[in-house]
Amino acid sequence: MKKKDFFAGLFFLFIAGYFTYELVQDMPQLFIESTTMWQYFIAFFRVALIIFVFNLGLTLIKRFFVSRKAA
Repeated sequence: MKKKDFFAGLFFLFIAGYFTYELVQDMPQLFIESTTMWQYFIAFFRVALIIFVFNLGLTLIKRFFVSRKAA
C-alpha cells in the first residue's frame, strides 16, 4: 500500500525479534522445580505474542510489495 506499511512491518519484525531474544535469555529460569503454572502461562503468552507480531509484520510487508506490483 504505502511506505508506512513496509516500515511498520519492519518495526513489528524487530519487536518480534526482541521478544524472542528476551524469551531465550530467560529460558533456563523457566525449567526449575519451583516454576509455577503462572510462569508457564506467561511463557506461553509470550510465544503467542511473538507469533502474532511476526505474522503482522510479514503481512504488512507483503501488502506493501503486492500493492506495489499491481500499481
